[in-house]
Amino acid sequence: MDCTSIADGLPPHTVTKYIVNEDMLMELFKKCPVCTRSCIISRTVIGTLLQVNQSCPHCEYAHQWSSQPMVNNIPAGNLQLCAAVLFTGSSFVKISKFLEAFKTQGISETTFHKHQANLLFPTINWMWHQNQDDLIRETIAGGDVTLGGDMRADSPRHSAKYGSYTMMDLKTNKVIDIQLVQSNEVGNSCRMEKEGFQCSLSLLEHKGVTIKAIVTDRHPGIQKYMREQRHDITHYFDPWHMGKGIGKKMDVLAKVRRMQDVGLWKKSIVNHLYWSASTSASGEEVVAKWSSVANHIQNVHIHDNTLFPTSLHQPLVGEQARQWLKPSTAACEKLTAILLSTRLLKDMEKISPQYHTSQIECFHSFILKFAPKNVVFSYTGMLCRLQLMAMHCNENATRVHSSTTAGELRYSITYLKYKHGDFMMHQLKSYIDALMELLFHNVVEDLRPYQELLDKIPVPEPLCAQFTRPDNKPDTSPAFPRTDTDEFLSMDGG
Repeated sequence: MDCTSIADGLPPHTVTKYIVNEDMLMELFKKCPVCTRSCIISRTVIGTLLQVNQSCPHCEYAHQWSSQPMVNNIPAGNLQLCAAVLFTGSSFVKISKFLEAFKTQGISETTFHKHQANLLFPTINWMWHQNQDDLIRETIAGGDVTLGGDMRADSPRHSAKYGSYTMMDLKTNKVIDIQLVQSNEVGNSCRMEKEGFQCSLSLLEHKGVTIKAIVTDRHPGIQKYMREQRHDITHYFDPWHMGKGIGKKMDVLAKVRRMQDVGLWKKSIVNHLYWSASTSASGEEVVAKWSSVANHIQNVHIHDNTLFPTSLHQPLVGEQARQWLKPSTAACEKLTAILLSTRLLKDMEKISPQYHTSQIECFHSFILKFAPKNVVFSYTGMLCRLQLMAMHCNENATRVHSSTTAGELRYSITYLKYKHGDFMMHQLKSYIDALMELLFHNVVEDLRPYQELLDKIPVPEPLCAQFTRPDNKPDTSPAFPRTDTDEFLSMDGG
């Protein structure tokens, strides 16, 4: 049976599905529609597909009924269930447990892996490259290009297997490129960020993007590369990363006995960092404004700097007065050493005055939905999940801020663990339909062009330790068998 045989002509992935109890469904086949006598019923189940063979021993009536059409000899429901799990960033293990608890017929893990590797990965990879080409054309047409870049590792500290470097167009907040680097490609996990940055920069310039400026964190390898080899691009440091670094040092200092007052200044000092960057016309002015905070925390508002001689705020009185730090105390001296460190003042000159990479951090946090850090994926599986997340992010990047019927903007408030009780406000704002259409109308009909594009991905050697064979020759075979559908040492499929 082919998908075009549906009565109303709708593709199978667009047809509404219903949950039907088995006993109620079988009631429809118990009686012969010709002689109304009892029939012999047999069932065949292939994943979500149910085929019912109905035969009447009295009048020789025979009929076969299928719950869903076939798409290129694949049950449409099986393929759509696999696609729905992957395209929405869900977990096959959780979905299968849900179906089992609901007593609903599903598919096996083997079926999911097979369809994922053979059909879904080529679909995702093809769609991402099409979207990326469109994004690059839009970026080039928009004039001067300012990019933001940052890396996300798949595990903390120095044991990461994968590092994904994200390049975002900071004017539109859309992900324009993602590079996935495996640690054994570059020697160790510490070198992955620089490699991802260089690969992304090279790819975008090869596609015709002329980059005016780049905003990154203060990674030493990237700093050196930009300083020595890319004088044509202005390199800025991200205020968000710098503020986070200062805040962490202040948190540590505030835990020391008799230095708790330092913690009261954290939010104000980080806000002052942003203000210094956004209101200054030069790097020297940024440094001058930033250095003034060392006097401000001591209730001194006149500074020995011609670029910023006095504070701009009015005198603080009453409830506006702060918990001023007393000069020459340990808390004041140690905090001042953090705020006026030589490296920090040098880097302040290159802080970004307008663009931040906070949107990239948001993107990285959402990747946890599609590629959790407690799950190990194959290289192709990880890359396709990153491409999925990029399409998800880009689709929502330009959505209009939700508002009430009265026209007031709506927000949601979330309390995050790492903020220790503080809150954040978020704006309340389908690539999936396009993926489903591409899968059912094109990929299943002719897989070759999609598979050829996927095969061009340079998959690195498996990450494993070498050991010596009995013949004293090094054995480079993986410690665990791996294919593009494997997700070894994991609880999920990928």
